[in-house]
Amino acid sequence: MNKPITVAREEFIKSIIQTVQDSGLPAFVVVDVLEGVCRESKALAQQQYQADLKAYQDNQVIKEATKDE
Repeated sequence: MNKPITVAREEFIKSIIQTVQDSGLPAFVVVDVLEGVCRESKALAQQQYQADLKAYQDNQVIKEATKDE
């Protein structure tokens, strides 16, 4: 069984918190870094959404085409 997303999410959050605490960087630097990571993550999420949407739509077209055969 794959790790449930809720468990993976919680572990990820704890890992980020620990990394921030261990870094010793001032808060303004941490905020700047995390904002950059957030921007990049949002862009990647949008790209993934577009890819998933295209794959789904392509699959629907194939499904409709084979249904008529």
